Amino acid sequence: MTQTPTQAGRAVLLDCTLRDGSYAVNFQFTRRDTARLCAAIEQAGIDLIEIGHGLGLGASGTRYGVAFETDEDYMAAAAESLNRAKWGTFFIPGIGTADDIKKALDHGIGFLRIGTEVETWQKMRPFAEQAKAAGLLVCANLMKTYAVEPRLAAEAAREIHGWGVCDVIYIVDSAGCMMPEDVRAYVDAMKQQCACDIGFHGHNNLDLANANCLVALEAGAVYVDGSIRGMGRSAGNAQTEVLAFLLKKRGYPIDADPFVLFEAGEKVIVPLNVQSQGLPPLDIVIGMARFHTSHMPRFKRAAEEHEIDLRRLILEVSATDCVNPPDALIQAVARDLGRIDD
Repeated sequence: MTQTPTQAGRAVLLDCTLRDGSYAVNFQFTRRDTARLCAAIEQAGIDLIEIGHGLGLGASGTRYGVAFETDEDYMAAAAESLNRAKWGTFFIPGIGTADDIKKALDHGIGFLRIGTEVETWQKMRPFAEQAKAAGLLVCANLMKTYAVEPRLAAEAAREIHGWGVCDVIYIVDSAGCMMPEDVRAYVDAMKQQCACDIGFHGHNNLDLANANCLVALEAGAVYVDGSIRGMGRSAGNAQTEVLAFLLKKRGYPIDADPFVLFEAGEKVIVPLNVQSQGLPPLDIVIGMARFHTSHMPRFKRAAEEHEIDLRRLILEVSATDCVNPPDALIQAVARDLGRIDD
């Protein structure tokens, strides 16, 4: 059953296309790619945008992979292209240093996500304190959370929360191996141990990343991550375009526009010849609209005749009749969309 806004509670969608998604292009996003995607993600209505090398600040090099640009170039591109949304970076102690965080502060970073293995969470503390002292939103990411039982992950979360400097503690399904009931168990355990916001970062190796994000929110998490086209390490991440629709459908107070993200994916990501991850826009719209593809030939003819976006035609017609839409309805909506586009 679809939740109402009062039932759904809070939700924050963080886009990590330009960070986790960089794995899919061997860390070869350019400064221009960064600026264009940041602007589009902000235009879509998303407030938190993570950028930089997949392994975070200080990672570019022969050991972890040479990025196309320097950390400073990525940060400058984000800072110059955003007006409202906050940009942030990932940080792994031992790869990045306190000096790397200082450089990010000089460029106007808005949030820092600090990641360690779930068993070595103590390494985060000095960097979390540094980031919070500078006024950043600070997230503690417990990488490979599944390596310990929910009770132990929750105990770690309680200790981290006790530092008084971390705003969000993330459950991280690094291998995309968690079942929905696993996600719920980790969120439940953490909610019992600490009062801070909980986040969930999922990979899609079992094709459950989007569903697991919904389960995490239902269990009481607040933050979930996605990337455009689901691009990311291994099988990729939850898909921002899909989450933008699902969260709104579930009644969460998020008004992100999937169509802006569709365009960003087609104009910026597809030309990079990225390995196929996630779903293409038309397939997503078919699910959004509850559209049966047996009607597709009639819709394609109308879209071509009136020179309009096929996906928007499907969505608008299906809002009136998603079962057996008559030709007259298809043509009327197509004409209206054509006039709007003109």
